[in-house]
Amino acid sequence: MKLFLVIVGILAQVAFASARPIYNIKDYGAKGNGKISNTEAINKAVKACNEQGGGIVYVPAGKYLSGTIELLDNVELRLAEGAELIASLDLKDYKNYECLRNDFMKYKVAYTAYWNRAFILAQRVKNIAITGDGVINSNHLVDPNGEGRARGPHAIMLGEVDGVTIRGIHITEASNYAVMGYEVLNATFDNVKITKGHDAIHLRGAKNLMIRDCSFETGDDCLAGGFWENAVIKNCYINSTCNGIRILFPVKDLEISHCTIKGPGKYAQPHIPKLTGKMLAAIIIQPGAWWDTVGGVEDVHIHDLDIDCVRCVFASDLKANTWSKNLVVERIKATNVNYAALQIESWKGGVYEDVTLRDIDIHYIGRNDEKTKEPLRMPTRESRTTPYWAMFVRNIKHLTMENLNFTFTGEEHRTPIGIHNVAKIDMTNVKAQDTDGKEMIHAVDCPLVPLAPSKNYIPITVPKNAR
Repeated sequence: MKLFLVIVGILAQVAFASARPIYNIKDYGAKGNGKISNTEAINKAVKACNEQGGGIVYVPAGKYLSGTIELLDNVELRLAEGAELIASLDLKDYKNYECLRNDFMKYKVAYTAYWNRAFILAQRVKNIAITGDGVINSNHLVDPNGEGRARGPHAIMLGEVDGVTIRGIHITEASNYAVMGYEVLNATFDNVKITKGHDAIHLRGAKNLMIRDCSFETGDDCLAGGFWENAVIKNCYINSTCNGIRILFPVKDLEISHCTIKGPGKYAQPHIPKLTGKMLAAIIIQPGAWWDTVGGVEDVHIHDLDIDCVRCVFASDLKANTWSKNLVVERIKATNVNYAALQIESWKGGVYEDVTLRDIDIHYIGRNDEKTKEPLRMPTRESRTTPYWAMFVRNIKHLTMENLNFTFTGEEHRTPIGIHNVAKIDMTNVKAQDTDGKEMIHAVDCPLVPLAPSKNYIPITVPKNAR
């Protein structure tokens, strides 16, 4: 996987580094005064570039108000330093991705016109790019008839695109997602900055995906989607008022590494300001959480992460018709975790074939509120409080735990670790700060002899429906 993505990246860089004709939007009538609409002028430049076999559509310094800009084959939209594309505030100025296929029902809203509007639109095209040092400002356009009576067009829509590079630019104030996509092939996001708005990059269907050296500060999930194959997320800064990385559909061959994930969220969702400041899970994998789906979470490797001030470090929940094979989480350092630490579980879906947790150090902020005293319940769409403050796992065939260390400050009364219905366990050097009167590990339907409890051992009562 890594070699393939490197080769794809090199070829893309060579292609876009080659000498190509430049089409300056000012030569087509664009005015960078931030007042008049440049929709026609910019699209004329894009069309001319495409008709001559491709090249660079150049946006010089200035403020360019526009409606939908439609990218075509072999066109690179390059924003100079000081250039800003500003989204029109007139909803009539926007076009939408039009799905012409009959096999996209698993993506649900692929056929919903209002949902798929965009400031920059690319559909059924190849070899495109958006690059430079400029800004794409979606202007927080509110649509009273949009989702939640508020959401407007996405900043960038990639519909059935093969070969896309987005590099260097700053996307801000997205009216919906900063980047939304369906069936995106051979995509690289490199050194992109995304601030404010809703989801940063949300792709439903992606193959050969690279997201690297990016910075995300959003009001909704930073990275989301699924139906991915051969994807890498690395060296990114992630800050959200929702989840950091949220996988909602099946994935295969996914690597997440060397990222800093840090709360609290800097920006609220534009239309839900009450959520400001709360960062939920650093990473949550929950195929089928939004609607029924079929598929697996296979060959996922999460490693070398620095996490601070989140509710949950990592959560995974299998829904109906989903399963997991080869999930590895290792070399994680997390501090100021204040809701749930690790949760890997299945209630209505398949089992986890094998899970490896290795070299993980989590510092938790102890709690003693009423929620911590409630019985174990099934998860919904987010991580939640359980009777175990450090870790809860359920329905795993083979679990490996090596060099795990859980500590807390403040007051805590719960058992650290809960393990339910795990067929085989390999455990080495697992430590959790003592909670007076509780065993370190509470096992249900497992071949595990609980470790020595505190002096005044008090067993946990687990409801029958939680077994």
